[in-house]
Amino acid sequence: MTMAVPFPEYLQIFIGIFALVSPPVIVPLFLGVVGGQSVADKKTAARIGALGFFVATSVFVFAGESILSLFGIELSAFQVAGGFLLLLIALDMMRSAPAGTDEAEASGSSIIALGIVPLTIPILAGPGVLSAVVLFSAEFEGVTHNLLMVVVMALVSVAVFLTLMLAVASDRLFTPNVTLIFNKVMGLLIAAIAFEFILDGIAAHYPLLASTP
Repeated sequence: MTMAVPFPEYLQIFIGIFALVSPPVIVPLFLGVVGGQSVADKKTAARIGALGFFVATSVFVFAGESILSLFGIELSAFQVAGGFLLLLIALDMMRSAPAGTDEAEASGSSIIALGIVPLTIPILAGPGVLSAVVLFSAEFEGVTHNLLMVVVMALVSVAVFLTLMLAVASDRLFTPNVTLIFNKVMGLLIAAIAFEFILDGIAAHYPLLASTP
């Protein structure tokens, strides 16, 4: 088929992708990851995260299946790797205080790297989101459909950016002690999510394990 998906379907795609990003989950994850950074750096991380999300999902619209096939990577393996990355971050958050602003400013590229990994991947553009993008993109063929998919990804990115900026604004209400406690609690939450990533990835790769009573 070469026709594009009927227009109302793109609204459903938008809602579906944004729901997979899961604002109630990414807000505490975002605040936990950028804990200790200045407000300006948090805003920078939000911009980079939203932009990175748009770039990653747009690339997967056109070449998601080809990229994974080229490197012989399965989404389940990507999910396990992302889970381990989040687990390392969670352990660091729970056993130590967040990095201070001076330390963050000492490296100009640190906040940029933070915005890309782990904020863009695997928190925002995780395996679930990327797999959904690949499936939605493959549902119909044609340049028109792909371009409309990119428009949807742009709208989701804007929604993600606004969500993260609201998180930054609310974070201003936190005192240093409250922020420290919050980060440790969020570290525990991130660890739980990391284990979910890992277990879901293993179950997807070895379906017999998931069906074992």
